[in-house]
Amino acid sequence: MSSPHDSPAVRPRSRRRPRRSRLAPAMAVAAALAIGTPVEASAAPTVTDLSNEVNPFVGTESEGNAYPGATLPFGMVQLSPDNTNSYGSTSYSNDAGRVWGFSHRHVNSAGCPAAGELLVSPSTTATPTTSRKFTGIQPGSESATAGYYGVTLDNSVKVDLSATTRVGAHRYTFPAGTTSNLSFNTGQTLRTAGASSVSWVDGTTLEGWIDNGGFCSGNEKKSRYFFSATFDRAPLSTGTWGNNAQFAVGRNSSEVTDGNNGFVATFDTTADRDVEVSVGVSYVSVEGARGNRIAEATADGTRLAFDQIRAKARDAWNAELGRFDITASAEQRKIFYTQLYKTLLSPTIGSDVDGRYAGMDAKTHTANGWNYYQTFSLWDTYRTQATFHALFAKNRAADIVRSMYQARVEGGWLPRWSLGSVETNIMAGDPVSPWIAENFTLGTVPADIADRMWDYLVENATTAPPAGVASVGRQSAAFYLAKGHIPFYPEWGGGLGGQYEEYRHGGSATMEFAAADASIGAAAQRLGKTGQAAEFLARGTNWTKLWNPDVTLSGGFKGIVNAVTPEGQFVPVPERTDVTRSGFHEGTPWHYQWMATQDVVGLQEKMGGREEFVKRLDYYFNQPALQSAPGVSPSSWAAGGSTYYTSIGYNPGNEPMMMNPWLYGFVGEPAKTNDVLAANLNRFPNTPGGGVGNDDLGTLAAWYVMASLGIQPVMPGSGIMALNAPKVQAATITLESGEKLRITAAGANEKLPSYIAGVTVNDKEHTAAWVDVDDLRNGARLDFALSGTKAGLDWATARKDWIPSVSAPRKATPVIVPGADLTAIAGREKTIEVARVTFGGAVEPITATVSWAGGAPVAATVTEENGVWVISSTSTFAAAGAVSGVVTIASAANTPSFAPALFEPSSANLTVVVTAAPVDPPVDPPVDPPVDPPVDPPVDPGVAVVPPTTGSTGTTVKAMSGLADTGMAPTVFSVLFAALAAIALGSAFVIRRKRAHG
Repeated sequence: MSSPHDSPAVRPRSRRRPRRSRLAPAMAVAAALAIGTPVEASAAPTVTDLSNEVNPFVGTESEGNAYPGATLPFGMVQLSPDNTNSYGSTSYSNDAGRVWGFSHRHVNSAGCPAAGELLVSPSTTATPTTSRKFTGIQPGSESATAGYYGVTLDNSVKVDLSATTRVGAHRYTFPAGTTSNLSFNTGQTLRTAGASSVSWVDGTTLEGWIDNGGFCSGNEKKSRYFFSATFDRAPLSTGTWGNNAQFAVGRNSSEVTDGNNGFVATFDTTADRDVEVSVGVSYVSVEGARGNRIAEATADGTRLAFDQIRAKARDAWNAELGRFDITASAEQRKIFYTQLYKTLLSPTIGSDVDGRYAGMDAKTHTANGWNYYQTFSLWDTYRTQATFHALFAKNRAADIVRSMYQARVEGGWLPRWSLGSVETNIMAGDPVSPWIAENFTLGTVPADIADRMWDYLVENATTAPPAGVASVGRQSAAFYLAKGHIPFYPEWGGGLGGQYEEYRHGGSATMEFAAADASIGAAAQRLGKTGQAAEFLARGTNWTKLWNPDVTLSGGFKGIVNAVTPEGQFVPVPERTDVTRSGFHEGTPWHYQWMATQDVVGLQEKMGGREEFVKRLDYYFNQPALQSAPGVSPSSWAAGGSTYYTSIGYNPGNEPMMMNPWLYGFVGEPAKTNDVLAANLNRFPNTPGGGVGNDDLGTLAAWYVMASLGIQPVMPGSGIMALNAPKVQAATITLESGEKLRITAAGANEKLPSYIAGVTVNDKEHTAAWVDVDDLRNGARLDFALSGTKAGLDWATARKDWIPSVSAPRKATPVIVPGADLTAIAGREKTIEVARVTFGGAVEPITATVSWAGGAPVAATVTEENGVWVISSTSTFAAAGAVSGVVTIASAANTPSFAPALFEPSSANLTVVVTAAPVDPPVDPPVDPPVDPPVDPPVDPGVAVVPPTTGSTGTTVKAMSGLADTGMAPTVFSVLFAALAAIALGSAFVIRRKRAHG
């Protein structure tokens, strides 16, 4: 993490990730990474105790800032040795060979010292330790596994540490003697302690509190840390010390407003050399700490022995780690499970066993039926860890999201970088927005808070926080919405630049805002909030406001992102300008130009097209060096210390550059991703210097684990999981739902690049360079076919298989041409070609409906004819005349869930001309054959003889015409009525004849 006001010349700035210590070993192992190395590593035997696969010493050197001590998954207690508190080594150095003692709270691999409350130091001198004092470590005596740390000191005291979630468990094995001391230091921490208090409560119990705070150069506000410690037996004597650091035997309490303070318990270890201590902690009260200790470190009123607690810790870790079952070499397993362990350390549980916690308003609140989590390194964790937790620890992630919601409710605004209940406000950008967006996309926002959480998200992204809240939020919200960028104010110029990270890093903060807005837009689209989606996705292109086309760069390239002044002028500093003057945070414009995964389409356009984009990316990664020495980091990559403050090469260890390797998948060259990853993943050996600088509370660890499995989130909120060649032969991950995510990658090379020849997802061929997270989060099977060479491979190279850009979604413009023959005959069914649709050469799938005369739409038939969609509808029109209609088309393309449809539904008006059916000619009546003249009957004077007339025939024709008007088919009925008419006429004639003849 960065101290925003510290110059590199004064003291180390934030999160400086050393590279020199990585590159030397990388070069040393180059020979071992020769091309001829076997591709497939032999699998290690099955290990049942996975806690032993974890090496907590990894990351304790080379500014990794890891702590090696004992903790549980997301535990409140991190009981670990302390021997340093510098910016380059925040709590422990494996090379130091000495310790001050063992404190109960640590932050996992951050860039600045913090916490370190309640330091316990064992001694055997007549006068006990009353301030921090180094004690040497016996060489080779340190050991650690998940949930355990052990060491033997030069004073011959053997130390064993373990933990429950809220209790630190100590065991000290002293030499035989009567001056075996345990000093509890409440006046000195890894940062700056304030007031503190200790009280000897009874014959075996010590309780008290410590005010402590500060982180980087953020908020120096202190919060209170409570403890309740109990010993396995009564000490021989007790005493305290105060501001003067003078031990006073027999005095059983001490409270100071600041400075030295503490308590000593002295034991007779002549016969019983072991002393055990259980220390419950709380952020709420001493009573809370006591309740935590009793709940977790006693059973049936009896204190649990150290070995019992250690066994429970081992079981807890095995349960978490055991959900990941991998096939890999013994060494690769240790690396994998160590990084997996680091992903499960933060954020930490902040609520007591009774649910009470200290909120962001420093008041006590209660979590009913869930755990409250705290300490959010959001600038880091939103990029990988948020996805990792939501995907693989969904239930826990839901509690973490609920905790974030409560932070907004109680703190008045969403946090940026919170340490316990204190908002530090370090780092630039708006990291909480993509963090929340990602959780919405992965379904870990609890339903009962979802609507309000979304409102808080939009509020945070569109307005500045009100006065009186701790979080600075988006200070430039109004300016940004109006201008599309954050104005740059120099760091050393005072004013806004000196006051806010956001302004002094206006360039990188604009890149962060654009990415954050796109993440909201992508999540909104997935949630069906299409109006907001369009708005925020459009803002994802705001990074283009920084593009200065006139800058000439190394490698012959032109154009790059520059900070922009309030007046809209570029700040065209030389490409290697230090970050304190360039307007970019922990990186140069060369690094930040790539931080636009939401709009790689636009990035290609700015760089001169796809080919120029690839050339620049190859130059940045130094592809020639990667090809000549596969698996080895090129010397052009950021080398160490703060060199990435002025470098132009790839920086593999800082968060804004984490997704750079997968950029190749956006342009159809996914094989090159694996060239970069092989070198980068080799920077995580099973050594104290393993890793790439600060892990930042599990961020890089989550990156490593997912890359090793072959998947990586590259755009928060979108659900895009980019694919790469895994580094394990196989993995079965049991999700919290019980479903399995199974991955196979036979032939995966653990040190050299492997390349994807093909992928199947759930036994179906998958040609895209990415999968949607929805295809994974309920269980799935991914099978990778790998190759040791890129030659001849075409997987994911087709344009349709590239990773999409959420802020540059694929669009199509349909052209609807009404049909050429829009005619019909009244009463006759006809299939009419109502329209033809084209898309300028492409054939995009569509659906169509037609409605007539304002009626309800009915589905139309869509067929393809030489690249043109023909829309037809079968209809019958009742009456002659002009009938109006509307044809409506919609996209039927299978677009990603984060993307809008290719086009909005489009309509065209139609008019069908309906003509009356033609009238059939009259049918002549049949002529009777000649007959003999009848004999006239006697004439009845009462009967009139009426000859047949044509009136009957006329009536028949009219009836036919009438039937036609009603829509009945005239052809059949014409014949029928003609026959009936003929029969009627014939009958009439016969009747008349009979009557005439009497």
